[in-house]
Amino acid sequence: MAQIKAHYDRYLLILGGLVLAGVSFLMVMNAGQMSSDFTPITPQAKGEPFAEDATIARLRADREQMEARQTWGAGDGSLFVSRVYLLRNGGLVDILESGEELFPGIANSWILEHNLVYTDANLPDNDPDADGFTNREEFEGKTNPNDAASKPALWTKLRLISSKIDKLRVKFMSLPTGSIKEVSINTISAENPTELSGSTRFYRQDDMIVLAERGPDGKEKDQATPLKFERAEMRKQFNPTTNVEEEVPVAFLRNTADGVEIELQRGEVKDSPYSLATLQDTRTGGQTYELRSGETFKLGDADTYKLVDVKEEKAIIENLQTGDRHDIPFRAATPAAEAPLETSSQ
Repeated sequence: MAQIKAHYDRYLLILGGLVLAGVSFLMVMNAGQMSSDFTPITPQAKGEPFAEDATIARLRADREQMEARQTWGAGDGSLFVSRVYLLRNGGLVDILESGEELFPGIANSWILEHNLVYTDANLPDNDPDADGFTNREEFEGKTNPNDAASKPALWTKLRLISSKIDKLRVKFMSLPTGSIKEVSINTISAENPTELSGSTRFYRQDDMIVLAERGPDGKEKDQATPLKFERAEMRKQFNPTTNVEEEVPVAFLRNTADGVEIELQRGEVKDSPYSLATLQDTRTGGQTYELRSGETFKLGDADTYKLVDVKEEKAIIENLQTGDRHDIPFRAATPAAEAPLETSSQ
């Protein structure tokens, strides 16, 4: 012990040297391991562009892909989109995948696309944008039920609420001047085919035939018809009575309502459809139109239409601007329809 105390400084110096040697050995060993784990960066020449790090490039590509996907479609399997289910008959029904329409005639996908309240039993008859068209009508018209500027054509709101199917009877009387440029035609009473209903009238090319009806007071009342005199011609025809070939006059009329041509020989009587239809605009405050075949009417501020034909179950109208024809279905008049409305007959 005395010896240690006498040489204390020397022993302490030896011990410090050993510790320092051990630390140096460990540092050398760690430096070798680091050189194997890390690849030294090769110095680049002056002006040479830096190569993009592969990890950074991958992260940037992933970010751009996520930003490009701004909306998530229903049913795409995304974890960020919930599916719509309804409880029906004790089980959950997937609205998109079940194939069962919540409201027959209206696609479930269309209802979800336009954020309609699919739990509302009155959804087909609702009018979210208050443009006068129901959700069902908007779906059928392929329009947006939430945008009043997007709505079906106005003619789709028309309904045939009454009709009267008549026949217009005409008789080719003669060539009053002996020339085919002018003909005399009369109308015949539908109730009594042997009686003329009014005075014989004279017509030249493109004149419209007038229906002259005699009222209870004995006075005639003229009414326009859709028939137009187009032309007359002389035609050779064998007469079995005289056993010779004769020239007989033939008049040609055109029904401007349906475009059908009517051919009349002198003294011949023929019928042409001549119907009365009452059409109603079913929008709130919509007017009614009482029309004869061939008459025209303007629906709101939209296009002009012509009544082409009338049947018991429908009326046929034609858009005079586009030439398109549309069927107007029959629907019995409702109390609202029977209320006094502005009536148009043009």
